[in-house]
Amino acid sequence: MKKKIGLALGSGAARGLCHFGVIKALKEQDIQPEVICGSSVGALIGAAYVTGHLKALERWFQEQTTRKFIGHLDINFFASGGIADGEQFIHFLKTEFGDYRIQDLPIPYAAVACDMNSGKEVWLTEGSIWDAVRASGAYPGLLTPVKREEQWLIDGGLVNPVPVTVCRALGATHVIGVNLNHDLLVPRPEKPKDKKPLINLENTVLGKAGGRIKQAINERFSFNTRPKENTPGIFDVISCTVNIMQDRITRSRLAGDPADVIFNPRLAHIGFLELEKSDEIIQEGTDCVTRNIEQLQHLD
Repeated sequence: MKKKIGLALGSGAARGLCHFGVIKALKEQDIQPEVICGSSVGALIGAAYVTGHLKALERWFQEQTTRKFIGHLDINFFASGGIADGEQFIHFLKTEFGDYRIQDLPIPYAAVACDMNSGKEVWLTEGSIWDAVRASGAYPGLLTPVKREEQWLIDGGLVNPVPVTVCRALGATHVIGVNLNHDLLVPRPEKPKDKKPLINLENTVLGKAGGRIKQAINERFSFNTRPKENTPGIFDVISCTVNIMQDRITRSRLAGDPADVIFNPRLAHIGFLELEKSDEIIQEGTDCVTRNIEQLQHLD
């Protein structure tokens, strides 16, 4: 059987920018994945790879900050199922890079999502690739679920954070996995408070609300600020809860179907949407491959 290398790109929000560095380092080793599968941010980076827009998307993220990126998410506190629908970002991807049907791509690709009602894993292998990315990245509490036929789809990291099994199902004989969740559950130092609000309420329906309402909302819907000393904010609780779950699921899934090569970037210190550190995150992807270069022998 001819060797066909698959790349399983894991979920992990801003930490997922390290996928850019991993792919770059693999290319330097003359390794070109022939099957790409991803969950959440892994689905996004994987989509950029199979459509030929990897470098352009990398440059775009390097220009982002947390606040700038949140501005692309269409914040709406009255939305059902989340506080943003993300359609502006998906429209940007389609306009900037063009839309593609997954089934027409030269490289097998799948975005992993989760059926919210049944908890079942869903593999998106047909239709608009950017719509598949949107469904795979529907982070609970942040982005609204995506309707697909009779299903409501949410973040694929909830069921298969590093989709090794999907790569094998699409024909990969050897799989490289990138796990962004292996060291998240370790104590980290408190970050200093960021006094600037992450969400510009002047651009929302609450823009004319009173000062106290604005302050309360910015405190609650912040990834960095705390309403009280050492008290986690809403998204701190949500992201930490998802991290715990993804850590357990990743361990279980990789034990049952291990990747031939697994890379574990050191990114526990990176915040949920800490895009200001994009260069550092991307470099860690490259460095992680370099540190573990001997693992690539398992692909022979």
